[in-house]
Amino acid sequence: MSFRVKAALSAVGALLAATATATTASPAYSATHTAVAAVESGPHGARIWVTSNGGPIRQCKYQTCGPVYQTYAGEPLYTDYDELNNYGNRWYHITSPAVGWIYCGNISAC
Repeated sequence: MSFRVKAALSAVGALLAATATATTASPAYSATHTAVAAVESGPHGARIWVTSNGGPIRQCKYQTCGPVYQTYAGEPLYTDYDELNNYGNRWYHITSPAVGWIYCGNISAC
């Protein structure tokens, strides 16, 4: 998991503690436009909302893979983990609004 995602999860934990809410938190937008709205448990650990910068959600972790959904700038995306492809590029596995992969440069968490 990337440093920024870990930092976002840490920030959400502090937000949850501050608001005494155990299930969800209101969207929190930082000066860098990183958005985290909720943390839940998933098969790979915590799942978080991040904000799209625009770009496609693809079938796999490579630019040559076909798109399954075109995001728009500012759209909230739900991710449960990230991975590096064979070229060392970080991709995030997205579970909503569509299932697939989005390149790190296309979301605010990077």
